[in-house]
Amino acid sequence: MIMRNRTPGTTSDHDPVEAWLSTARAWNPEDAPTWVARLRAKGVPLPPPGRVPPDEFGPALSTLIHALATEGVYLAHTDHLTDEAAYRYLLETALAVPSPPRQPGDVEVIDLCPPYGPAIDTMLAVYASDDLRRRLRNRGINVPPRRPRAANRDAELPGPVSPPPGGP
Repeated sequence: MIMRNRTPGTTSDHDPVEAWLSTARAWNPEDAPTWVARLRAKGVPLPPPGRVPPDEFGPALSTLIHALATEGVYLAHTDHLTDEAAYRYLLETALAVPSPPRQPGDVEVIDLCPPYGPAIDTMLAVYASDDLRRRLRNRGINVPPRRPRAANRDAELPGPVSPPPGGP
């Protein structure tokens, strides 16, 4: 998902909109880099999951999360996954597809538990408030049993900074 950042960009001799337009026009999914390839090209160590020792998934995931944040890519709803499962999903699935260029000032949010499709049951089991779960049950809607979170990282995830209400 790409979100528009409402903060005005800075001006310089290099017009970021012009640079984006040139890149966007030339973009071809057949040869476009993935986020994994982009980060590795910038020197971010992203070993394949099969080469990460079990006790190193936490640091590897942290490196990945912060490298993505420097690129304006943020994560949401990761607590239902262990460090290994989150790292594996990001490297093998979410970040392994061609990544189109974004307009200047845009940010990208990758929701690891989107509230639709098969993930809705995980969303309801792990993230839904007790009030929402109760209201759904009162309407006769089947709600999966509460499931504990596998991690407690969401509260500490980096995220986009929005200007205060009323402008910067």
